[in-house]
Order: sequence, then C-alpha cells, then structure tokens
Amino acid sequence: MITKIEDFDYFLPKKLIAKSPKIPRDSCRFFVYESKKDKIYHRYFYDLKIFLKSGDLLVANNSKVFPARLFAEKKTGGKVEVLLLKQTGKFWNTIIGGKSASGEKIIFSKKLSGKIVEKNGRETKIDFNPSDKKFWQEIEKIGQMPIPPYIKNSKLSESELRRDYQTVFANNCGSAAAPTAGLHFTKTMIGDLLASGIGFSTIDLHVGLGTFAPVDNENIKKKKLHSENFSIPYSTIEKILETKKNQRRIFAVGTTSVRALESAPLEILATQNNISSSTEIFIQPGDKFEIVDGLITNFHLPKSSLMILVAAFIQSKGLLDGRKKLLELYKIAIKENYRFYSFGDAMLII
Repeated sequence: MITKIEDFDYFLPKKLIAKSPKIPRDSCRFFVYESKKDKIYHRYFYDLKIFLKSGDLLVANNSKVFPARLFAEKKTGGKVEVLLLKQTGKFWNTIIGGKSASGEKIIFSKKLSGKIVEKNGRETKIDFNPSDKKFWQEIEKIGQMPIPPYIKNSKLSESELRRDYQTVFANNCGSAAAPTAGLHFTKTMIGDLLASGIGFSTIDLHVGLGTFAPVDNENIKKKKLHSENFSIPYSTIEKILETKKNQRRIFAVGTTSVRALESAPLEILATQNNISSSTEIFIQPGDKFEIVDGLITNFHLPKSSLMILVAAFIQSKGLLDGRKKLLELYKIAIKENYRFYSFGDAMLII
C-alpha cells in the first residue's frame, strides 16, 4: 500500500528521453524482468517470442489517436491551444492552454469554431460548430498529433508523427494519446507470433485526461483516476476464457490494456457477449490481478499512475515491495542507457 506520490519519483537524464521511435519498430531494446528467478535479460523487442509459449495470448489496445491538438484565436483576441479529449453528448471535454472564459467564442479555421460552455480549471467543455461529419473532416485538416510535451522538440514532421505515433493495428478512433507499448509491434512480427501459436487480440480503451493529469495524494487515497471508456469484443472474451481454461498466460500490451482487462472480472466476462463500459480504476501495490499474467510496457514518467500500476503488477508476482523493485529496475535501465517514455524502449514483466 502506498501513501504518497513522492515515493515514485526518480531522476532521469534528459538524454534518455526518446524524441523519435526506433526504425524498424521492433528493433528497440527490450528490458525483461523474470520475477520468479529475480533475473533481468537485455534483449531487443523482436526477441519477444523467446519469452512466450504456444497458447499464450497477447491483448493490445487498438484505439486510434486522432489529430486532437488544435490552435485557435479567441474572438476577443489572443491565442489558445486546445487538446480534444472526449465527446460527451454534443460537447467536447478538452484541456485548454491560455486564458479563456465561459461563453467565449474560439475560432479554429474558416470552417470551424467553438464556444466555451463550462470551465473547471484547465478542463473545458466546448460546443463546436459544425459538429457532424464536416467536423471530423476539418479536424483531419487542421489538427496536429497530440504528442506529449517532452517530445515536442522532435524533428519529426506532422506526417511522420501521424505515422509513427500510431500502432500498426490501430482501428477505433478516439484517443488523445497513443497506447505506446503497442508502438513496438510490426505487422510481420504479429504474423510470426500467430504462426507460432501465440494469440493476438485487442480491446479498445480511449486514452484521455487521466494520462495528462498529474496524480496527487487524494487520487491515491480515493483509488480513482479520471474515467476512460473501454470495450472488449466477444472475440477477445472468447480467447481470454479459452486461454485461462487451458492454463496459458495472458500478456497485456500496455497499461491501458491492463486497465480495461482488470475492470472486467472473469465472472463478468463469462456472462457477456461483449463489454462496453468505463473505468476509474487506479491500480496500486497490494491489488490483485485476475486476468493479466504478463505485462509489456514502456518506461514511464516519475510520479505517474502508470508507474504505480507497473509497481503493483511486480508486487502481485510475490515481491514484498513492488515500488522498491521497480525503482531498482529503472535505476538499472538508466545505467544501461535505455530510452524512456513514449518513443522509448520496451519492458516485459513475467
């Protein structure tokens, strides 16, 4: 059990923050931690198959990132930056940078404008005009990929970001950030895994405000994060149940996949044709994992909910202190010059 977010802080040299992905994607370095033997392996991501067995199942998030970063001018003067997060009814939940007020009109282009209908700190509800198919057409034209601030100095062009900050299996549009553990897969690699008897299925969790909002000790106390919508199709439910029945392992590709899977217990999965819901789950050390047996993830920001989730998973493997072990593993990764964050290297915990 944790009591304060400061326990998950660590120092990362700026040179280890990845500004662009490895090409090809599966050539990134691969930090593998085998908990039963307390052993570390330094590999490359294309070696993933070495650590899997026939009958194991990979479950990845196929949510697609859209160009959710917009720039606008207020009708009263001044510029603002808007990050689209989630559509709720006729309004959009957004994060807005720059001064603005309720009732203010914002002009994005000749064809797209919006009105601020509610403000709650940085989180802002906007009513867009138009709000139909033409809205999405304009977003595709004027929007930019919402890459995190620590890689905004990347030399990648907008077209390169639209290609590279997206998984090869992305399908369902709706995320304001990429499920980055999935960025390491190539179509060829997935084909090779399937040919080896390893399953590959998807869930859909639209990454939203929880990824960008700082975590505080009140979040820890309440064990809640911002809500994110997710769905698990029947085809994936079938494979999960079959994998569990055959006593094989389920590997979550990324923390977003973990959030979706652990928000749907086996007893619920067994009674559903598909699941479409939302989750505020905040997984912390001491929590049990009912679905996930292995985790593929990236190296995360200090004091983040993602880092806490990874520590919780390590602790679920029988270690007394998942936080302590994770910080130890990160220290080794830093010493070995692994690349961190969204475009960084990959990690496997088994």
